[in-house]
Amino acid sequence: MKKPILILVVVLVVVLFAGCKIDPDATYRVNYYHNESTSGYPPIDRNEYKSGDVAIVLDKETLVKTGYDFLRWNTKSDGTGDSYSPGDTITIKGAVSLYAIWVVKP
Repeated sequence: MKKPILILVVVLVVVLFAGCKIDPDATYRVNYYHNESTSGYPPIDRNEYKSGDVAIVLDKETLVKTGYDFLRWNTKSDGTGDSYSPGDTITIKGAVSLYAIWVVKP
């Protein structure tokens, strides 16, 4: 009885992915978000990257958050994702969103 279930799973996987094609010419962007800054603008990376390319993480530009210092960039706005400092590199696997992470000034 296990064999028919296995065959069904294989058929479903083939059907689901048969129409999916990876576009070798697809390009992606690295987008920066202010994440509750009080003034200024995040950097803009105008480059278009292909999967496997390496992007250099940009500085905070003019971003300011009153009472806070810029700490780093993170792939999640709450800081629980992957962290990057300006000058670090990211290997592109798709579109990248980076959020400013702030720390209270001492």
